[in-house]
Amino acid sequence: MAAPTIQHTFQVVRRRVASTLGDNIYGTAAGGSTTTLTDTGDIDRFPTTPQYLLGAELSTIIGTNLGQTRRITTHAKTGGTVTLTVSTWLAPSSDTTYEIHDIGGIGFEKEQYDNAIKNAIDSLADAYFTDTYNVYFGIERHNNPQGAPGWPRHEYPMPSGFNYIFGIDRLASPPRAFNPMGYMDTYRALGDATARTRLSQGFKVYETGMYEWVSVAMNKVGSPTDSLTCTINTNSSGVPSGTVPTNGTSDTVTGSTLDERLRYVVFRFDPPVYLSADTTYHLVLARSTAVDSTNYYNVAEDTSNVYSDGTLSTYDDATWSAVTGSDIGFAIFAASTLWIPLRHKSGWEYKRVGSDFIYIPKLPREGTPIRIRGGAAIAEPTAETDNIPVRTEYVVAYAIQELLANASGRRGSRDSTGQARAWAEHVMKSTPRPIRHLPPNAIQVFA
Repeated sequence: MAAPTIQHTFQVVRRRVASTLGDNIYGTAAGGSTTTLTDTGDIDRFPTTPQYLLGAELSTIIGTNLGQTRRITTHAKTGGTVTLTVSTWLAPSSDTTYEIHDIGGIGFEKEQYDNAIKNAIDSLADAYFTDTYNVYFGIERHNNPQGAPGWPRHEYPMPSGFNYIFGIDRLASPPRAFNPMGYMDTYRALGDATARTRLSQGFKVYETGMYEWVSVAMNKVGSPTDSLTCTINTNSSGVPSGTVPTNGTSDTVTGSTLDERLRYVVFRFDPPVYLSADTTYHLVLARSTAVDSTNYYNVAEDTSNVYSDGTLSTYDDATWSAVTGSDIGFAIFAASTLWIPLRHKSGWEYKRVGSDFIYIPKLPREGTPIRIRGGAAIAEPTAETDNIPVRTEYVVAYAIQELLANASGRRGSRDSTGQARAWAEHVMKSTPRPIRHLPPNAIQVFA
């Protein structure tokens, strides 16, 4: 496990870095205009004769019209109200949090602080990557009990964002309803035209209980950027009724993550949905945005009518229509907390041949959800209120070292005795850079 982490927001960490260098003032504005920010708070203690904040950098951080940075052209005070004048901007309000840096021209700009903090986070990423245990795809065996011809697929795209892989598991539960991809002989488009805003497949499960996973053989066409959901509907004369049982809507799947090559897309129902044995239901696939004839999805279709417990239906934004003799490739799995680890080398392997992929030579049943256990890369913060999953003292120390190392040529320093640098060096020497002890068989991912 990584060293314990007390999380702070990006804004708090920047303030700590700047405060250590004597270059931080912050508060919440009382108001402002298109050329001013006013405050009646602690900023009142800074002298206006001479104008202490003249030339400093003022940034709005949180609240109304956040994200603006200007240089202060006048620092004035009337009574208890301080007025900071800047070039034209969008007026702040009483909920606007602000920061002031580069005070007296001997500090640093907000962007410099931000970049130093992000670099510090990156330098610690190997020790603080985030554990992930997500399901990423379903097995594509293409063989089935009926003996239809197929081809087992052993290579799967390596999901992005991993620093390491610790292991790969398969769901222990077998499918309770199943129409394998090996029967596919064509495609059925989804979301390319009004005639196909949704698709559905009728099915029955052979065991009453809670169901958590639905695998559907799909691919993308073009570059769709919306998301997909799968819902369960009850039956009405052979087509979906529009009635969704409790918990009958899946988590969303990001459309851009689909492959142009046909693969099993796994939809999760969390919490699971209760289904009764030998009862007709319909799984309904829908995209989140309007139809697009260039960027859409395909579903594997079997026109030989092998699956006998339901049929494919299409929806034209008004009416469901059954497609006699056609079914889609799918598999439905019961809820289960039991996952079977695949042995490294003999059961799975990470390879780099052209592009990274996962190699799984021994195949469970088709459509079976596959879970990857590993460490996902830490994402750099994108908002002031994002938490940083790295110990604050390391980030502050690394950021200060970078800032001071690049401070040559600046007009003096508030840290003329080098105390901030000495403190940063002390933190890094007395508390060495954390090293994570990885589980056995952990594989570093290079992509």
